[in-house]
Amino acid sequence: MPRLITRLPADDRTNGWSALLPKRTPRPPLEGEHSFDWVIVGMGYAGIAAARRLAELRPHDSIALVDSGEVGENASGRNSGFAIDLPHVPSTSAASVEQGRRAIRVNRFVMAELEKQIVAHGIDCGWARRGRYHAAVTAKVAASALDSYAANLDAWGEPYEALAGDALAARLGTPYYHSAIYTPGTCLMNPAALVRGLADSLPASVSRFEHSAVIEIEPGGAAPYVRTARGRIRFGKLILAVNPFAQSFGVFENRQIPMLLFASLTRPLTSAQLAKLGTDPSWGITPAHGVAGSTLRLTPDHRLLIRQGFEYSPSLSTNEARRSAARAQHAQLLAGRFGHLGHLGELEIEHFWMGWLGISHNHAPAFGQVSEHVYAAACCNGSGIVRHTAAGRLIAEHALGEHSELADDFLIQGTASYIPPRPLRDLGVLWTIRREQASGKAEV
Repeated sequence: MPRLITRLPADDRTNGWSALLPKRTPRPPLEGEHSFDWVIVGMGYAGIAAARRLAELRPHDSIALVDSGEVGENASGRNSGFAIDLPHVPSTSAASVEQGRRAIRVNRFVMAELEKQIVAHGIDCGWARRGRYHAAVTAKVAASALDSYAANLDAWGEPYEALAGDALAARLGTPYYHSAIYTPGTCLMNPAALVRGLADSLPASVSRFEHSAVIEIEPGGAAPYVRTARGRIRFGKLILAVNPFAQSFGVFENRQIPMLLFASLTRPLTSAQLAKLGTDPSWGITPAHGVAGSTLRLTPDHRLLIRQGFEYSPSLSTNEARRSAARAQHAQLLAGRFGHLGHLGELEIEHFWMGWLGISHNHAPAFGQVSEHVYAAACCNGSGIVRHTAAGRLIAEHALGEHSELADDFLIQGTASYIPPRPLRDLGVLWTIRREQASGKAEV
């Protein structure tokens, strides 16, 4: 029976990363009747990776890649621009250490593949191996989170630097943080530029349709199809790569939790302000307390980025009052860290935006075949660039009946575990978030 898709992405159309880029002409929307061997819904990292892998393995198959908006304007172009090679493992048990080791293999394989594509296609996204500071504001969180992280790094045999006090402040240009662990493998970039380049360099066998929201799906029967406002595609197989919006298609409704995050970019810092910063010309900070803490970057064009605001979003929507409050909080947090660069007006926020991600209760991906003709990959758990690129590649192989050691490593934790339905889910998620925010209130 056909299913109507009534809940579509409601992005705020103010993505700061794409605002820094040259104007791009989107691909025309889908019009009329078509037939393709494959349809992939979602032109983010997972959808693009799935299309590229299908084109490699089935070069004579026809592939359609459709998205409700423009490439780079969806969630894939709205993150903080971290491609992270090392996982966050909550335990130092032997099983957790082995899970982490296998996650590292997946992450580094994917990062190497991304680097090959960046070089081969001349993708100008500022990709640079700058490393990452995993930072704690308070001694309490440093003792709980950073010490266990260091223990895992030791078990994996990974290099790192432990920094604190004046030594850390000299690197970052702010005394705000108590301590941090620096690891060298993370790559930083403009994520909108990266996903644009990946989409625009797909093989000719991949037909791309932007501004083509799927509003109806018939996944079964003799002639399965997806329909947009102006066209329809009959398909052989369908791959859904729409992360938390998979629930709109009736997929993974009880397997992932949609979360809303907010981000801001300042205007470029002046030369006088840069002179007051630390010795690193460009850096990235991830919070040791993942729920309450803030992600920050100093970009190569001398802007400060902050991402803060981690809230449950079951409706996949928000309002202007919430957006305004988040933007005001970002300005206050930047002033608290970098007040020595000038008063609040001199750290003016130029771009502010929001985006959604999906997390699972057990931090495993939502992945697999969901009906006779349909496959889906979702739930990036906050590591979308690397983990969703892996998910897209592997769901394409899975749909072709192929399997690999990389898939075994990717699914080492299994798949996303069951979450009770609403309203019980709402109560549990909100209680958990509030508890975590209370425990990390000094880490904001």
